[in-house]
Amino acid sequence: MGAAVNFAFMLPVMMLTFGCTFLVVSRFGSREAGLWAAGFLSAAVAFSVPMFFSSLPIPVQALSADALFLSAFYFYSGALLKRFRRPSRTALRLGVCVVAYATLAYAVLVLESLPAELLISDVACSALLIFAIGSSLRSTRRAIDRVLLGVTSLIVLEAIVRNAILLVIFSPGGDLESFGTSTYAFVMQAGASVIALLFALSALAATTLDTIERYRDAAESDSLTGLLNRRGFEETARRLKARGALNGAILLCDIDHFKRINDTFGHAAGDSVIAGLAELLKARLPEGAFAARFGGEEFVAFLPGAELADGGKVANAIRLAFSAAGQPDVAGVGKITASFGVACVASGDASLTETIGRADAALYAAKDAGRNRVMLEGTPAREAPAIHVAS
Repeated sequence: MGAAVNFAFMLPVMMLTFGCTFLVVSRFGSREAGLWAAGFLSAAVAFSVPMFFSSLPIPVQALSADALFLSAFYFYSGALLKRFRRPSRTALRLGVCVVAYATLAYAVLVLESLPAELLISDVACSALLIFAIGSSLRSTRRAIDRVLLGVTSLIVLEAIVRNAILLVIFSPGGDLESFGTSTYAFVMQAGASVIALLFALSALAATTLDTIERYRDAAESDSLTGLLNRRGFEETARRLKARGALNGAILLCDIDHFKRINDTFGHAAGDSVIAGLAELLKARLPEGAFAARFGGEEFVAFLPGAELADGGKVANAIRLAFSAAGQPDVAGVGKITASFGVACVASGDASLTETIGRADAALYAAKDAGRNRVMLEGTPAREAPAIHVAS
């Protein structure tokens, strides 16, 4: 009996701890974490009812706890659906809760049957989780998602086994006192504690990893264009190098006469031009390539596996598309254009920094040659149409 009491105290404390933890995580912008917090806090209060409200009549205690448990599982299912970007089906899930609570009230007030009450509560809570599991199965993205759904399925399985035992052991007229002192109550509380802990930990791990990834993406992305920033570009290149896949072409790009664009039309127009070139890079770069805004009006892209000529063709296609994109004429400049420098990773390059340096030299050659052109590093024997070669 002492062990059962310990479990009775452990469950609300554990639920309260995780509920507060999820509240903290939700302050970083995770609505999913807010739903988990509501679920675990509801469960904490539900488990606390018999301990802190023992002076209330038994039916009041039972119906209060039942309402809180239904609320907890309503929020759990909502958090799962939110996580896997599935429709919330709020009306359907609320309908399940309302019907279940009406049935629970009948079992408590009319039948006065604890086994019936437990069975109805478990069936309703399991139905909410089963709906969320079934809706989310095809949307798992990572291992932690599969772990979370696996533990959620374990909760449902535990409820089925527990209620099968309940139907065998207890008669319809079982009372609270005999139930509280039974081995079944101890096993139920022990199993619930272990599975609840696994459930809370997997949900917290999944939500926290999402929050960390979101902040990491923000730290490695350019807010104006959605491309990588310098840090993100270098980190992506580092991962490629670690896999031995750092070979290809570098495209360095700079918008021509950008200061005059800002001076003539204002910084908002300048930002629009930058964003326009970024969209062209996203649309025109081949699969597997990645681009970054290095600062101001300068962009860099890496084309894995591309030869110098291939990089020149891609750069020229982007250059032509940008100059034809309908950007306004700038006084003293004319049509808004961009210049490109292209270089290939050499066998002696320790990192992309050296390749970018040669692409930068080619870009300066493009500027010196009159802008709005693509220049390749070195002195190749052939010259592609509209591509100028920088010696």
